Amino acid sequence: MSSAIFRLCFQAILSAALLGLSACAVVAPLSPPQACKAALPVRGGWLNSFTAGCIDENGHFIGGSQLIHLVPHQGRLYGALGYWKDSRNIWYGGRDASNGWAQVLRLDDERGAWKVDLDMGAHHLRAELLKSVTFTQDANGRALESPQTLLIAATYDGPGTGGVSVFVRDDATGSWVRTKLISASTGVRGEDNSVRAAVVYRDRVTGEESLFVSVGVLGLYRGRYDPAAPGRIRWDPKPEAGAGLYTRILSVVEAQGSLYVSEGAKILRRIDGPSPRYEQVVDLSSEIDTGTSRKVFQSIGGIRGLSALPGSTPGQESLIFVWHSGRHSAACVMRLDPGPQGSHQLVREECLSRAVSQHLGGLPIGFVLAAYNNFMPVRDPRSGQWAHVVGLEAFIPKSGSVQAAQHLLAENQRNAQGGFYAGAMYALRNAQGRWSVGEVMGRHTPGDPSLVSIYTFASSPFSIGDRPRIYLGGYDANDYPSTNTAWIYSADLEALFGAPP
Repeated sequence: MSSAIFRLCFQAILSAALLGLSACAVVAPLSPPQACKAALPVRGGWLNSFTAGCIDENGHFIGGSQLIHLVPHQGRLYGALGYWKDSRNIWYGGRDASNGWAQVLRLDDERGAWKVDLDMGAHHLRAELLKSVTFTQDANGRALESPQTLLIAATYDGPGTGGVSVFVRDDATGSWVRTKLISASTGVRGEDNSVRAAVVYRDRVTGEESLFVSVGVLGLYRGRYDPAAPGRIRWDPKPEAGAGLYTRILSVVEAQGSLYVSEGAKILRRIDGPSPRYEQVVDLSSEIDTGTSRKVFQSIGGIRGLSALPGSTPGQESLIFVWHSGRHSAACVMRLDPGPQGSHQLVREECLSRAVSQHLGGLPIGFVLAAYNNFMPVRDPRSGQWAHVVGLEAFIPKSGSVQAAQHLLAENQRNAQGGFYAGAMYALRNAQGRWSVGEVMGRHTPGDPSLVSIYTFASSPFSIGDRPRIYLGGYDANDYPSTNTAWIYSADLEALFGAPP
């Protein structure tokens, strides 16, 4: 498979933009935008909640190529939108420098329409981080009278010269306060600045509670709750850890009373104390595909979706993640089980390429990317047991069987080697560790929109009836021109899990 499929031309685009040029741009006529609509029933219990390319009730345009996060917060649902490869952005052929930048969307009720809650402004291409975080302690270590929950959104500025911003929502006024995690140039470019993970964690030795935010290869930055600070978060000026990181950090999670971090092929565990340090618990570097460059490997991500889940021993937790070895990734699910005296046992569960091929009737699968953000727990309505779900995408290499089924491939994501599957697939892990694959609206059929991938899941914060619903959002541009391709669907859990076993 050509590495061009995965090659991020972001740095080249930025350089061209700074010179007043256009790079990697394909501009096609766009239809006049219509008003954003409330959820529309499609089929099989699924609802189309949002399709990019519309005008919200306040006159704001909502487009974008990717829906990266969905987050319930204070009874509403928020979405993080990005414009990577969207032709409205000036880096991809747009003519208005004020258009095509990252946004945070808001949905107030299940029957309403999405609207813009935050425009991040110029040079912010993607709302890479969106999370609802809760503090129980202030910056001086004193317990708060009541927990304080904040919605934060973060991204980096252009090539890194403008630093990294964290926006904090004021729920009383509906406004957002922009704070600077890094004020000046970061010293690195492009995805090396990626802001993708955050967690509130309390040091088990010092008792100090901090919000940890990952910044690309620079490491983890810490913030503490301070009602007098902008956005009510006081940021440390330097990262706690990060020297020598090979690729961007994609996951930060608490499990077994410790903080774990994933970057590239490695998982690190924080050793708490006044002078914290990080020890390596997993290193899969020897399994990286031969011929996969650092740039391509970083884009693919290596270890993705690092999450905690109940262990086989009551009261213990395991870690689960998807390993992407490089350009020919089979998206292999691995589990890290706790052993004696702080040790870990690596268990290889399933390679999702096999499950995807089975789901698609035996079609060959050349590459799978899965678990963009995390493993989301969902309760199986058929058994009452907890399951976990991840989104994924799959590249189908050119073959006789694919030639006879071109409708299965996304229209704008094909090349001489094959193409990305057009449907939005997800993988479900049941309580016994067995895997199955499903799709938004069921199997993709001719005439269906090209959805390509699921980035994110969220439980509905709205109470309508007694049937729990789940929201899904996504699309991965995969370096192809992708204008107004972001989407959000919802379904009840019966539709997500399918017919009873």
